[in-house]
Amino acid sequence: MDTDKPDFWTWSPWHIGCPQTMMKPMRKKAAIGLVLWIASSGSALAALDVGFLYRLSNFSGVLPYSDVQIHADRYNDEVYVGEGDAIRVFNAAGMEIFEFIHDATTLGSILEFAATENGEILVLSYCSETLPCRRGAIVTVYNYRGEVQRTFGLSGLPEALSTFTPNRMLYRDKKLIFASTSALLMVVTDAAGVYESHTDLLDGLELGDNAKDGAELGGFYVDVKGTILFTIPTAFKGFRRRPGEKADSWGKSGSSRGNFGIAGAITEDDAGNIVVADRARGVVLVFDSNLQFIKEFGQAGAREARLVGPGRVAMGSGHKLYVTQLAARGVAVFSLTSP
Repeated sequence: MDTDKPDFWTWSPWHIGCPQTMMKPMRKKAAIGLVLWIASSGSALAALDVGFLYRLSNFSGVLPYSDVQIHADRYNDEVYVGEGDAIRVFNAAGMEIFEFIHDATTLGSILEFAATENGEILVLSYCSETLPCRRGAIVTVYNYRGEVQRTFGLSGLPEALSTFTPNRMLYRDKKLIFASTSALLMVVTDAAGVYESHTDLLDGLELGDNAKDGAELGGFYVDVKGTILFTIPTAFKGFRRRPGEKADSWGKSGSSRGNFGIAGAITEDDAGNIVVADRARGVVLVFDSNLQFIKEFGQAGAREARLVGPGRVAMGSGHKLYVTQLAARGVAVFSLTSP
């Protein structure tokens, strides 16, 4: 816990000199008062334990990654790291167990990847006119051995989305969710890339002129309930759009605790807390489900636990949070638990 809370049963001055018959109603009143205080204080009692675990490694030691692509496979408790054309697979202990190569000369450069419940690995890439595929954004499906099974592009898009080019991809319950960070658009398809729906992430947002100028997504995430989380660095804010509701926002510019320098990658932990990486301030910030600040980490503690320009974040199994960073510091792994 960040702060100690009063124990009315041990230190209350009402107990001093009071006969036993008077202590019982006092205890009852104190208990009622404590409950009311908890209800009124919102996230005042919110607790989060953050512990540094390790950095991703192989048998030669810590891998000196800098700002790589990352995806946590919660189905198999593994994590995938993409650097150039190579995708490496790490086990639950953070040790490399496999590597395969995505042929960028025929399939385009890797933009994003995800894992499915049946062990397949989906790679989103951009196939330009100079490559044999010439299909724009495509998804390549690999099996667990890293062997190509099939490729497909997005199909059935409305005319208004004919130029939609995603650079983010998520897999949720046999659906694919694509996003364009520059267009601030999200498109949902079936597992074969056939269009089902889309969302304009700017719709309904109240942004100032400075925030609108050059606005792009800093982070993008969709949870299992369909709630969309995203950040817009120029606005110094995070946004949450629940299904059928107007977007909520939180945050402001500043260098003090709980404020944003650059609101970047975003995800959600097992307790429903929202996790945001801030590259400018060199910290990871955590907010509760009421969008109230809980804590931040990355600037203090042991050297291994300090972060240099945290980039992407991914929540894995067993409360593990993976954080990429700059300066060849590798991928740091933390535990986030809520007592």
